[in-house]
Amino acid sequence: MADGVLKKVAAACREAMLAGMPILYIKTDSDIFINRLVLMEDKPLVVLVNVSGQGGCDGKARVSRPLGEKGTSSERTLPNAVNFYHEVPNVYRGGDNLYSRCEHGPAIWACKMPEKPGDAGGIMKRLEAFVTDRENPAHRQYDVLQSSVVILYSLTPYVSPMLQAYTEIIDVPYPDEEEIRGIIKSVSAGRLSQAGGDMLSSLCTYFLGFTEEEIVITMQQIMSVKRLDEMDEAQLKELMVETVCRRKKQKLEGGILEYCELRGRIGGMERYKEWLKKQKGPLQNSNAYRRSIGTPPPKGVLMCGIPGCGKSAAARFTAQELGLELLRMDVGSLMDRFQGMSEQRMRDALRMAETVSPCVLWLDELEKGFSAASGDGDNGSFKRMFGYMLSWMQENTKPCFIFATANDIGQLPKEFFRSGRFDALFAVYLPTAEECADILKVSMEKRIAEAARARRADAADVAIFSGDCADPGFLLDFVNENLTGPGGRPRIVVGSDLDALVSLALRALQKTAALRPITRTEWGNAMRQVLEDDTFVTYGQGEENIDAIAVSYCRLLRKGFIPTSKDALFGSSDYHRENLDRMRGRNAPGADGQDPEKCGDAPQPAAILTDSGREFANSYDWAVSRFLRGRINEAAAEIEMNEREKLYRG
Repeated sequence: MADGVLKKVAAACREAMLAGMPILYIKTDSDIFINRLVLMEDKPLVVLVNVSGQGGCDGKARVSRPLGEKGTSSERTLPNAVNFYHEVPNVYRGGDNLYSRCEHGPAIWACKMPEKPGDAGGIMKRLEAFVTDRENPAHRQYDVLQSSVVILYSLTPYVSPMLQAYTEIIDVPYPDEEEIRGIIKSVSAGRLSQAGGDMLSSLCTYFLGFTEEEIVITMQQIMSVKRLDEMDEAQLKELMVETVCRRKKQKLEGGILEYCELRGRIGGMERYKEWLKKQKGPLQNSNAYRRSIGTPPPKGVLMCGIPGCGKSAAARFTAQELGLELLRMDVGSLMDRFQGMSEQRMRDALRMAETVSPCVLWLDELEKGFSAASGDGDNGSFKRMFGYMLSWMQENTKPCFIFATANDIGQLPKEFFRSGRFDALFAVYLPTAEECADILKVSMEKRIAEAARARRADAADVAIFSGDCADPGFLLDFVNENLTGPGGRPRIVVGSDLDALVSLALRALQKTAALRPITRTEWGNAMRQVLEDDTFVTYGQGEENIDAIAVSYCRLLRKGFIPTSKDALFGSSDYHRENLDRMRGRNAPGADGQDPEKCGDAPQPAAILTDSGREFANSYDWAVSRFLRGRINEAAAEIEMNEREKLYRG
């Protein structure tokens, strides 16, 4: 690793050794790093013993502390005087054991721990015996054992309860930007003259979380590319970023986090897309922003809303738009049967995300992972994991952009909505007519891209549709004409419904598409036939789903989430929470024991979602807003009142 990192860890080790700690647990899995640490040329940790003759002139060890802390200069340069072993100390009598090894002075043992705590039972037993003998003043080698130390190392520290008080856990920091810059310049040896300062700063950001060995190996791969000197700055940057990202992907294989493939466009969400563009520079050049204006990189976004409306697709689009790796964390998969290991796996997952930053960390369906943290039951592990996650989100300064999604925000702990955890809270509502048309178009383009990959051809050479099939005006007319029912009730759809519509229509036209491009008339008829088929059921056709949509709207409007759409059907100004009591019927005819028939034209209870008198350009939007407003006002009162009372009680 970089000398700065090595010296920091060595200083922490010396401090713990001088304090008498018998076990040092270093958070690394690198054998090379441990060897370099123990055998540092200028100030190694290893214990040297004067073994002139058998145990020195007086038969005793002359050095009882780490080299560089005690002893004369001649003692520090003695040859063949290193008591350093790559194993666990064996305290049992007989044979080649601890007692015979330490006959001439103190020693250092280094042991790489197994990945699973259950496999470390034998090691823990030996270490417990070692500590017991070390703390026994009557032991014949008490002085030697007091100066000896065991170094354990792995990325996930684990020791038995008995050893916790005798163990110092030491973090291994990664090289900072200046150290990374020095490594890059050293390996490149001046061959990157075309790389400007901004480009090097961006590359240093991509290398954050790499060890020195990983940086050197990656840079050597880049330096081995032929015609490197002939590349311009843009080509060189593309090569470097591609190489670094490939190394990051390798680091993730077999780990806690899942590496996800990226995708192209998403339909709609224009407001979110505009916001996302502003986050690209601060993420890719986080160190430059911190130096110039002192601001940390963007923390991330929480996107909540109706199932099937594109939140997962938005996660993949976000990573692609930002030019970063996408890592998915499943909170449920972090749970472990060993006490404390679930929390450790959470820390390891977040550490890994920091290691491969800049990246997008995707927390999918957040409410399923952390809803237990807000309950009153025995959910200790979930609560501790939740607490650590919140602290990390608040304090993290690495360019790790969190993309969290949730379908039901009613199950999310309220701590997630605190300022500083996310940069923005976005709501995904039902797609408007124009967004439906855009989703259809994007879905058609996706089928073209899939066919091109299957044919190993360019998408431009694949002609499934005639040119006018994807015309926005044609698709918008199709939505208005076919998703607005004759009785005024719309056929409410989500993005996944529209994607399925395209797939089913294409299957019906497979024979036609094999001969020639599909015409606009054929395409419109095929989609219409799918909609009219009784076996094609959209999300909004279920009455329970409609109620869930209504409640979701209420909760998102109440919390002031930003719509991902520029032209959402309802806004925060349409939501009137002050009308809740009247909606409960307290001022309605028949309330307080009155006879409803004698109330005449008494005013009806006010609605929680009012009609602002807005005019819609599309008949589908008008029909959806009219229908949904009634369902929201019908379903909202009891739920809103109960949640308000629960909030007050909490």
